[in-house]
Amino acid sequence: MKIPEFDKIKNLLMAQCSTSLGIDTVARLEPVRDFDLAKKRQRETDDAVAVLGCEGSVPLGGITDIRDTVKRASLGSVLSGKELFSVYETLSAVTRLRSFLLKLRFKYILLGELGEELMSFPHIERSIETSVGEGGEVLDGASVALSSIRRELRTVQARITEKLSSIIASERYKTMIQDPVVTIRADRYCVPIKSDYKGQFPGIVHGMSASGATLFVEPRSIVEMGNARREAIVREQNEVEKILARLSETVGEKSDEIVASVVVCGIIDSVVARARLASAQNATSPILNDRGVIDLKQARHPLIAGDVVPIDVRLGRDFDAILITGPNTGGKTVTLKTIGLFAAMAACGLYIPTAPNSEMAVFDSIFVDIGDEQSIEQSLSTFSSHMKNIVEMTKRAGRNSLVLIDEIGAGTDPAEGAALAKAVLEYLLRKGAKIVATTHYGELKEYAYRAEGIENASVEFDPISLRPTYKLQIGIPGASNAFAIAKRLGLDAGIIAGAKAFLGTRADATDDMIRKLEASHREAERYRKEAEESAREAEEIKRRYEVQLTKLTTSRERIEEKARERAQVIIDTYSKKLDDTIEQLATQRKDSQRAQALKKKAEKTLDDFAHQSKPKPKPEPKETKFVSEKELTIGTRVKIPGINQTGEVASEPKGGKVMVQIGIMKIEARIRDLRRAEDEAAPVSDLSASLRRISYEKAHDFESEIHLRKMRVEPALYDLDKFMDDAMAAQVESVRIVHGKGTGVMKQAVWQYLRNHPGVKSYRLGGDGEGGGGVTVVTMKR
Repeated sequence: MKIPEFDKIKNLLMAQCSTSLGIDTVARLEPVRDFDLAKKRQRETDDAVAVLGCEGSVPLGGITDIRDTVKRASLGSVLSGKELFSVYETLSAVTRLRSFLLKLRFKYILLGELGEELMSFPHIERSIETSVGEGGEVLDGASVALSSIRRELRTVQARITEKLSSIIASERYKTMIQDPVVTIRADRYCVPIKSDYKGQFPGIVHGMSASGATLFVEPRSIVEMGNARREAIVREQNEVEKILARLSETVGEKSDEIVASVVVCGIIDSVVARARLASAQNATSPILNDRGVIDLKQARHPLIAGDVVPIDVRLGRDFDAILITGPNTGGKTVTLKTIGLFAAMAACGLYIPTAPNSEMAVFDSIFVDIGDEQSIEQSLSTFSSHMKNIVEMTKRAGRNSLVLIDEIGAGTDPAEGAALAKAVLEYLLRKGAKIVATTHYGELKEYAYRAEGIENASVEFDPISLRPTYKLQIGIPGASNAFAIAKRLGLDAGIIAGAKAFLGTRADATDDMIRKLEASHREAERYRKEAEESAREAEEIKRRYEVQLTKLTTSRERIEEKARERAQVIIDTYSKKLDDTIEQLATQRKDSQRAQALKKKAEKTLDDFAHQSKPKPKPEPKETKFVSEKELTIGTRVKIPGINQTGEVASEPKGGKVMVQIGIMKIEARIRDLRRAEDEAAPVSDLSASLRRISYEKAHDFESEIHLRKMRVEPALYDLDKFMDDAMAAQVESVRIVHGKGTGVMKQAVWQYLRNHPGVKSYRLGGDGEGGGGVTVVTMKR
């Protein structure tokens, strides 16, 4: 059956295509029945969405529908130059598209597979490119013969032009010539001659003006050259035909492969169009199933513009049929169309405008009967048209069918219509179909409560504004709001009261009960949304906490890493200096006592520094016995090993015993059992602690500017070296070196020194307000 408004969805999809091939592919698009094929189409759309997000676009430009052209070539037709160039442009575009997709095939597998189905035709591309121009003209280089003929033709034309120019400029023919121009008549070069001089100007007449005053004469002196030109033109045309025929034959030989590749281009274009439409509709990828389950969250009809009220639809798990009731224009029919469209779209590989994680089944068939789709052309009544569709549904619907019926049982006697509707619903349920139907019949509401597998639903009606809200409520039937609507529209209250009396108290009570259910449902829905919002807020707080924790952990690791790097830089700097000193001293004379002493001192300094860089083992605590009672005085700190507690002597020793104050307790202990309590000092050999202490002391006293002006280079560099060591220890961000401008020697020496310094990140001359060219500003590594 035709799905209402699906053609409009296809029109939206066509508008997103880049090629006529894509449009043609979309025009033939139909929902698939095969579950695996539907999943593959969705994954293709997933790939296209990802590619557009990462790459921005897919290169589809230049691809045209050349299938008819290529097929004519395969049948022996000679293609024109423009047709051949169109083939070249398309084949070149196919090659670009293939290359683009193959580069991404390991990341986007399905698009990569489509790319592998494309074929390249380099021989055909080169042949046409070197033979045919953009305007379809055959190029001189298409063949050696054509190149030779055209050179000959140009030579002849140049001789003709030269001869005609001399005739026009000749005094002999000046009075005979009507206008000093050269014209072409019957493809021959002519001069316009006054008709009065017909017999005096030697040549062949090829035409006459409308007034007869001018004759177009080919001078006799160029007739032979004109003949040679015509012969060259004929030979040129023949050679061009040969070239076009040869190229056409080349294309025709690969016609099947070319057509196949072009068809794949259309498929790729349609897949990319699906991704673009998904973005335009803010749609999401549905979770497909083959169990007949529909679970749409915040579904929006894709063709309604503006603010669309989203609906939630469930079907296929707890119940297999939904019976929707409610007032006219409340959204019942829109709900049916939305479900039908989404089922078709999902089976075509299209995303659907819902919240994420919505589910849609892939059905074997979708049957739709909506009132505004009845066959007026067949002059059928509403009921007849309605029943014609239902008859087809009952015959063809099966276990994996979706049936959508608007106003089931309508168009005839209400009692008979309701009874017929119940029978149809039961029959379709026995066949295993999934059903969504709308009705106005109150009897069917009660039936849905009692029958297995059917659930009541309604489009919400606001009792305050007396207007529909267009929200779908599953589990609650719609109350009859005819009286409320009539009252809002101004119907006399007495008439409404009379109608209620005719209706009876039972029906009125039922409506009251339904309205109370609706109110309870709205309240429960409000609490549910508040709970969801609270859960979302809690989840967001948790997420932020985890992000902050990650940032803190990363920052700590980065700081520790920088500290280690900084320590290593300082160690490397001092080690290098000491190594250089040892190397220099080693070059001194061996009998130089001064040199040997300096060498030993440097080596000892290096060993001491290396030793200090290693953490020293923590000393074991010492426990020493007291020699005599005299060593104990009030306040002496002692340790009682038996209870592993430390306290202070609280009394004078007596009889080999003493009182020890431990907290608020006093314990009498034997002196021989007491041990000295020695406070353990924290080792200070840890390198990072030492570095922090040094950095702090240096930073406290460090001046971030040094003046080297009026100094000799050697002592200046010595001072600069010490200054830079202090700067590294102080861990400053930058320093200023004032060297003055002068001859530039000092600045050159400073920059040479900075170029190889391990603690320097960058350096530059000072800017305005920083001393200009007389100052170098150094940025330190941190």
